[in-house]
Amino acid sequence: MAKFAEQLGSYINQAGLPVRRVASQTGIPHQTLYNWLTGTQPRWHAALPRDLHRLGATLGLADEEITHLLRLAGCISARSELFDVQEAPMKYSLRIPKGWSVSGDAPYKYEMGLDPTVTYENRPCVTIKAGADPSEFAALCQTFKADAYNGKRLRFSAAVRSADVENRAALFMRVGGAGDKMLAFDNMRDRPITGSNEWAHHAIVLDVAEDAENIVIGILLSLNGQVWMADVHLDVVGPDVPTTDLLEEVVPNLPVNLGFEE
Repeated sequence: MAKFAEQLGSYINQAGLPVRRVASQTGIPHQTLYNWLTGTQPRWHAALPRDLHRLGATLGLADEEITHLLRLAGCISARSELFDVQEAPMKYSLRIPKGWSVSGDAPYKYEMGLDPTVTYENRPCVTIKAGADPSEFAALCQTFKADAYNGKRLRFSAAVRSADVENRAALFMRVGGAGDKMLAFDNMRDRPITGSNEWAHHAIVLDVAEDAENIVIGILLSLNGQVWMADVHLDVVGPDVPTTDLLEEVVPNLPVNLGFEE
């Protein structure tokens, strides 16, 4: 029991994610995670292995780390370990690169991580692939402190490739402030990636306010299809580069169309 709590706490600290965010991204109640972290042994139920797989994917754990967590939780024994790992859902078969985590409304319905079969100019790439019954969307993202970029204009760019994307795929970037207030945001809503496309570069440009606390970057896929991302860059740019901030469209700086001419 103590070993499970200690190991889970170590994995969460390693991922650098707040417990509430882990709870939100995995669908595991915050109180349940808190109980596990304070020494309560997970109670067996049919969905527990799936929940722990989803937890491991969110924390960016390798297959052997997820298996270790399952064993400490009492889900598998050493004798049945090989069988259970072979039966693991496809969405956990790819390795989540260090520093990145899974997110979205239904990440467990997608496969995501490093693609062992596809590269971009001989460099690694990540992928998100819809499962048999996808819903909502899934994302592969990274969160970091804004300190190095406060007061600057930041461009997040990457090469993206898509195959049979039914609804949309997109890069996204979010600048957050105190209390997780959204200060700037763009998810390429006005320029989604759809269908099948060869590698092409896309970019998002946002202003990072002086009081910004964190930045999230990533790629998302909604419904059927597959998308790849590589050649990720973060660059400080000058004021001559226009922003793509969608919040500027939501809340204009000045009142408009007061005479209803348009």
